[in-house]
This record gives sequence, structure tokens and C-alpha cells, in this order.
Amino acid sequence: MKKQLIVSLVLFIGFVSITQLQAQVNPSIKKLEQYFNNQQLLITYRQGEVVYGTYYFLEVHYCPNGYYGLYGRSVKETVLGNEQRSNWREYGTWQITSQGGVNGISYKPMNGVPKFVPLYTDRNGGLFISSDISIQKKGRAICR
Repeated sequence: MKKQLIVSLVLFIGFVSITQLQAQVNPSIKKLEQYFNNQQLLITYRQGEVVYGTYYFLEVHYCPNGYYGLYGRSVKETVLGNEQRSNWREYGTWQITSQGGVNGISYKPMNGVPKFVPLYTDRNGGLFISSDISIQKKGRAICR
């Protein structure tokens, strides 16, 4: 009985690992360029606990000339039941590139250091960074 349980558990873990590997496909540079170029995206995620965590809402405009504009807001509920809200803006440059054999987006804020974010597609063709970050297309980018 104990041996069957261990074998079942190993098979289940192996199946879950294979399913997760199949679910994470790294899209081509061309596909990523088509996805981001001249698009407005809404990226949402939460850091911390469900009740007292901070929720982030990032509206990002990826312009065809290689510049981006990010308009961010965050909302955090305090222990006393109040909401703490913050807004900010960030501007910089972006490009689709590859690092270590993984395709993704490189961006450099005007006042910051360059960063690289690997990107993946799921079985349904949706783009994701990780399971707790949502990416939604919202239309064409507003660029100058």
C-alpha cells in the first residue's frame, strides 16, 4: 500500500512537471515584436497577502520607435481599513531580444538600469511572465 502511494505520487509529480514544461513555450522574437509593437497593455499583479497586499496596475504603451510610457498605480489596504494609493509614471526604451537562449523584452527606464523579462505563451496562446501576473491588450499605444 505504501509503495503504491509513493509510485502514484511520483507519477503525479512527473505528470505535473511535464504539463508545466509543455505549458511554457518561449515565443519567437518576431511573434513578441508583433505582440508588443504599437500596443497598449494592462499588466496587473499583487505583492504580499490577499487582504493587506499591494495591488499594482501598470498601463504600458509600447511605441514603434522603441520608446515606452508606463502609467502605474498601486492600491494597498491598511490595517485600519483605509486605502493607500500611489501613482507614478516611467518612460524609457524597449526592445525584444534574447538572453541565455530565452526570448523576452528588454527595457531601460530613463532614470534606471536596463532589465530583461523572459516571456512565455501558454497552451491557449496567451502571453505570460509568471502565473501571478496578468497581461491584457487594451488597444493601440498612444505615442508622440
